[in-house]
Amino acid sequence: MKKTAMSLLVVTALLGSLLTACSGNTNNNSATPPATSSPITSESPTPSPSPSDEPSNTDKPDDNKIESSTDKIMKAMLDKIEQPGLMDLTLDNIDAYYVIDTDLIDEFSIKTPAFNLSSNEIAIVKVKDKKDIAEIKKSMEQRGTDVQKMFEQYLPEPYKLAQDYRVVTVGEYVLFLISEKADELEKAFKEAAASA
Repeated sequence: MKKTAMSLLVVTALLGSLLTACSGNTNNNSATPPATSSPITSESPTPSPSPSDEPSNTDKPDDNKIESSTDKIMKAMLDKIEQPGLMDLTLDNIDAYYVIDTDLIDEFSIKTPAFNLSSNEIAIVKVKDKKDIAEIKKSMEQRGTDVQKMFEQYLPEPYKLAQDYRVVTVGEYVLFLISEKADELEKAFKEAAASA
C-alpha cells in the first residue's frame, strides 16, 4: 500500500511538472533559456541566442557564444558518459543551490537535475587563485550535505547516491559530482581538465 501511494505521488509530481512545462507562457513574453555558464570576470554578459537563432548542424561556430574552459570540460565529460536530464545553473541562480563565494571563481559550469526526483549533479568550478581551492571544496561539501538532507526523508535511491558525492581537484578546477557513473565521470573530468 505504501509503495502504491509513493508511486502515485511520484507519477503525480512528474505529470504536474510536465503539464506546467507544456502549458506555455500566458503573458506572451518569450523566455530565453539560461546560458550554460558565464565567466565571472566579464563586465557585460553575451545574450543567449534563441533556439531559432542557433545554426543547425553546421561546422561554423557561433560567434556570439564564447565557450569557457569549464563548458569544454563539461561537454567532454557528457559526450563520453550520458546523464539523466540536467539543467544549467547561471550566475543569477547559483546562490539558490550553493553557498559559494563567487568572487573566488573565474568561471563555472553547473548542471543540476531537471526534476526533483534525481540527485545527479555535476559542478565544475575554475578558481581565480589556487589558494582558494580549500574554500571552494568546503562549499561543495556543504552542497553534498544539502542534497542528502533533501532526499533523506524523501526518496531512498537519490539519498543513497548523494551520500557518495565526490569533490575532486585538477589544477585550478574543482569538480562536485553525484552520479551512478561517478567513476567514469571523474576519470573523464581528470582527462579533460588536465588538457584544458
